[in-house]
Amino acid sequence: MNFEYPGILYSLFLLMIPIIIHLVRWKKFKQQVFTNVDFLQDLEIKSRKSRRLKELLVLLSRLLALAALIIAFAKPYKASQAQATQIDKSRNIIYLDNSLSLDAFNGNTGLWQDYKQDLQQNLAKNTTYTLLTNNGVYRNVSRKNLDAVLQQIHLSGQITNHHKVLKKIKYLVENQQHTLNNVLYCSDMQNVSEETLSDSLFANNNQYYFVVRQQPELKNISIDSIWLKDKTTDVYEFNLKISANEHRLKSPVTIRQDKEVLWRGFVDFKDSLQQNISINMPAKPDLEAVVKVHDKGFQFDNNLYFTYHNAAQYKILVLNNTVPSYLRKIYTPDAFMLDSIPVNKLNVNDLSDYDLVVLTQSKIDNSYISALKKHVSQYGNLLILPKDNEADELQNLLNNLNIRTSVQLDTAKVFLNQIHFTHPLFKNVFTKHVQNFAYPFVKNHYRFTTTDEWLYKLSDQTAFAQVFKRKGQIFLVNTPILPQNTDFEQAASLIVPLFYQIGKARNNLQALYYITGEKNQWEVQANLKPEETIKLTNDHESFVPYQVNQYKRIAVTTDELPALDGIYNVMYKNQKIVSVAYNYNRKESLMKYLELLENENVHKINDIKSFVTQQQAFFKSQSLWQWFLGLTLLFLLIEMLLIRYWK
Repeated sequence: MNFEYPGILYSLFLLMIPIIIHLVRWKKFKQQVFTNVDFLQDLEIKSRKSRRLKELLVLLSRLLALAALIIAFAKPYKASQAQATQIDKSRNIIYLDNSLSLDAFNGNTGLWQDYKQDLQQNLAKNTTYTLLTNNGVYRNVSRKNLDAVLQQIHLSGQITNHHKVLKKIKYLVENQQHTLNNVLYCSDMQNVSEETLSDSLFANNNQYYFVVRQQPELKNISIDSIWLKDKTTDVYEFNLKISANEHRLKSPVTIRQDKEVLWRGFVDFKDSLQQNISINMPAKPDLEAVVKVHDKGFQFDNNLYFTYHNAAQYKILVLNNTVPSYLRKIYTPDAFMLDSIPVNKLNVNDLSDYDLVVLTQSKIDNSYISALKKHVSQYGNLLILPKDNEADELQNLLNNLNIRTSVQLDTAKVFLNQIHFTHPLFKNVFTKHVQNFAYPFVKNHYRFTTTDEWLYKLSDQTAFAQVFKRKGQIFLVNTPILPQNTDFEQAASLIVPLFYQIGKARNNLQALYYITGEKNQWEVQANLKPEETIKLTNDHESFVPYQVNQYKRIAVTTDELPALDGIYNVMYKNQKIVSVAYNYNRKESLMKYLELLENENVHKINDIKSFVTQQQAFFKSQSLWQWFLGLTLLFLLIEMLLIRYWK
C-alpha cells in the first residue's frame, strides 16, 4: 500500500494522548473487608471489572477510528501494474491493414469501414498514436488529428506481409527504457505469403492486441490472368483464366474498350473452380481493354486491365555478308527487321538504330570494337557467335569488351542438358520445367572460366549460352552452330526460344499488364533530350516514374506507384506515346488466414474499446482512502453502541 501524502502519518503519534489520559483517569482503590457485607463486596468488584472492560473497548474503538481517519487523509492507494513494473510511460502504435482483402463486406458495411469507424469512435482522447499501414507511416499523431489522417487513408494494392510489419514495429520501439509499447493490430490476417509467426517477432516490452475480423464465407469470383495465345492480321486469340472459391457460382464476362463491347461470354463453376476461356477478338492496332465479371465478393478482382500494341519491328544487324539460315528462320519480318553488312563496310554511327548487333566473327579491327562497346554503353545488345578454331581471336575480343575470362577449345562431345528456366530472359517462355528433353550434342566448343549468368549449360558444366550485363547486354554462345559441331539447329524447341528472346531482349513493353506494388521494368521508344521526362497518367492518377534515357529509348521502372489499377497513358509533354495497364495482385483474394501465437504478450480482443480499457487499467492505481473513511465511521458507530447499550 502506498500513500499520496505520507507525511500525515506522523499524526498517528497523537494516538498516545487519549491512551495517557485514559490511564490517568483510572483510580486505585484500597481494599477494606467487612464481615457482614461479603455479598455486596463481591458485586462491587464484578461491576468495577465490567466498567473497566467497557472503557477499554471504547478507548480502542476511538483509537481505531482516529487512526483510520488519519490514514484516509494520507490518501492510501494500491500501485498500478505500471508502477509495479517500473513503467514510466506508454507508446501507442496502431497497424491498420489496408490491403485489398479488407474490401470484403461484413454485413451491411465493409471490413475496412468497420475498422476505421471503430478507431474513430473508441480511441482514448488526449493520447498520441503512431499509425502504420501497408504503404505509409504516420508518427506521433494526436488523437485530435487522427480522424483526419484516417479519412485520407485508402485501400492499397500492396499485399500484406506480416513479418515485415512486425519487424517494422519492433524497429520503431527499440531501445526505449521504462516504456510500455501498446500495439493495436487491426487486420484480417490474410496469409498471402504463406508465413508462420515466431516469438522473435514480438518484443518483450510490447503488448500486442489483435483485432481480427474476417469474412470466411465470402463467395468470390476472380479474374486471374489473360495472355495472348496467337494472332493474325485480323484476329487476336487470348486465353482468360477465371477462378471461384465455391461451386455453382456464375457470372457474365465482358471485354470492353471504352464503351465498345469487344467480347461477351458467360462463366459457370458448376464442375470446376477454375476455368480457362479461349477468346477470339478482331485485331486492333492499339488494344486498351478491361475484362469484367460481376459478383458480391471482393470487388478488386472483378476487373482486369490489359493493353496490346502492334509493336514496331525489332531491328537486328548481322555483321556478315550473309545471315545464318537459322537466324533468318527465327527473325521473321512480322516481328523483326533483319539487316546484314560486312564489318569493313559498317558505318559505326548506324549502330544506335539497332536493338541487337550479331557478331559472327571474332577477328575485327579495334576501331569497330570501340563502336560495339559504345553500342552496349548506349543500352544496345550484342550477340557473339564465334567461328571454329579462333580461340586466340575470341580471347582478344572478350578482353577488349572487358569480359574477364580465359578461352580454351574443347573437342570432347558433350550434351546440352540444363536450361535456366527462372532466368528473366525466359519469363513466361517455358510452361513446364522439362528435365528429360532430347539432348542436342556439342563437339568443338569453347570453355570459359566464368559462366556469369548462364542460359543453357552443357553436361561438362560449361555455359553453352550466357549473358554479361553492362548498360546493355552481351550474349555469348560457346560454339559455331554448324552441322559438324552440333545438331542444335535441329532442336527447334531450344534454339527458337533462345534466339527469339535475345532478339527482343531490349524491348519488353509488350507485357499485357503489370502488377501494382511490385517492381516493374519496361521500355518505350522516345527520342528525348537528357533533361526531358515522360509521365504516366489517367483520370485518377498522374506521376513521373523513375526513368533512364537510353538513346532513343526510355527505360522505366515503377514500384510503389501507380497505386490504383487501370490503363495509364505514357505521355511526353501533351502527346501520348503508348499505354500500359496495371492490375491489383490477385493473391489477396485467396482467403487463407494466419494463426496467432500463444504468447503472454499477444492478446486477441473483439473490439478497439477493449484495447483502450486494458490500456487504461494498466496505468490506473486503486484508491483506498474511501475504505479507511468507512472504517472511521464503523468504529465511531461501535463506540456509540458500546456507550449506549453496555450497562
